[in-house]
Amino acid sequence: MIKPDPDTRPNLVTWAYRLWLASGTGIAALGIAGAIAGFLVDGSTLAPVGIGVLLTAVGVAFVLMGSRAFVGDARWRSSLAALTLVVVVMLLLFSLMFMSPWFAIVLLVAIAGLFGSLLAYRPESEQWYTGEPPDKQSRAGGRTK
Repeated sequence: MIKPDPDTRPNLVTWAYRLWLASGTGIAALGIAGAIAGFLVDGSTLAPVGIGVLLTAVGVAFVLMGSRAFVGDARWRSSLAALTLVVVVMLLLFSLMFMSPWFAIVLLVAIAGLFGSLLAYRPESEQWYTGEPPDKQSRAGGRTK
């Protein structure tokens, strides 16, 4: 496994980490607020509290996995990219199925994390993570010269 030099970390990796961190803390905060609100409403508390706990766990996972990816471990970067994509798709479906503004707000916060994952896969970031120069064929659009 290649260990990238933190001193040569591209700016895009730093911004990806900031977005992962902001998204994770935002999702965790909304999850905690949802769990607390679940206890305060009349009626069934199991669903709102369960969703709040799940969102809190996802937010904490974003922060922890983003911290591991920030130090240069490409495996955590790819796992976090998959997690952010799954969470965004899941929240998109939930906000459409339940027509819930709550899920829509959490979706907007999760999209920031997905954007961080996109930044982590830009060519400059990819080169830092893998330690390999960008492929000349990919620049030519798949054509060989």
